Amino acid sequence: MYAYGPVPSRRFGRSVGVSPIPDKTCSYSCVYCQLGRTRHLTVRRQSFFKREEILRDIEKVVHANEGKIDFITFVGDGEPTLSLDLGFLIRTCKEKFPYRTAVITNGSLFWQEDVRNDLLEADVVNVTMAVSNEQAFHRMHRPHPGIHFKQVQQGILDFASVYKGEIWVEIMLVDTVNTDTESMQALETQIDAIHPARTFVMVPTRPPAEPWVHIPPPEIVMNALSIFGGKNITQPEKGAFGLDEFSSASEAIIETSRRHPLRLSQARTIEAYFADRTLDHLLSAGKLKVVDYQGHKYVLPSEFVFGK
Repeated sequence: MYAYGPVPSRRFGRSVGVSPIPDKTCSYSCVYCQLGRTRHLTVRRQSFFKREEILRDIEKVVHANEGKIDFITFVGDGEPTLSLDLGFLIRTCKEKFPYRTAVITNGSLFWQEDVRNDLLEADVVNVTMAVSNEQAFHRMHRPHPGIHFKQVQQGILDFASVYKGEIWVEIMLVDTVNTDTESMQALETQIDAIHPARTFVMVPTRPPAEPWVHIPPPEIVMNALSIFGGKNITQPEKGAFGLDEFSSASEAIIETSRRHPLRLSQARTIEAYFADRTLDHLLSAGKLKVVDYQGHKYVLPSEFVFGK
């Protein structure tokens, strides 16, 4: 399943997600990632799946949710710009559907001209800019050895200089990694250079890949908001998930949690929608696991790899 949702998004409203890459295929292995550690660390772009099959899946989800969609969002279970088919999929979705298109990206491959060109027709490009120096870059993102901080920053600047859509910047705060005032002020200077239409200040609201990752104290979050401005999206999202394309509660919970880890209460709500008490069976069978984080219980696929 390449397309899913709509899912409730704090940035994109009701968003149909599209994943054109295999599970946990990324150019980074971010310490805060809600999908666990990257299992395939790469910078090589390729066509991972047949583009026609991805498009058929998008059509199925869109047609099942007509009028209930704000964005078609290319996000992936890792870094979507690794897909060579991304430009084709964006263009085709804009031709076929009346919905805005967005790409959520870490920006790590923008130094490649073909990546920049693929994104030009998207309505919104949401790019991560969270660190202001090489040391924090490696501690936060744990990039592929072929990626360097200055190269990434220049690639984002080059893209911003030619892109006609809206650039949205996502700043993920991880306590003690990128939260000192000097680092945040330096990052704000870098962000200002690309003139984003929107800026979002975030914290890890779902279980992170590494157990030492913590949400900064409220006073640090407030300091970040005073430096960056923008919108505070440090609270968990609210809203219902689109479930019409799923045939059972089991399929819905497994597929949704694979891309969007669910609070236990959200998984129970999906059960109720299908009138099928399947969650306990999935947990006892080892297909899912429950992880505690920030006072909430989350349902995650058992194959997700987290630090001890």
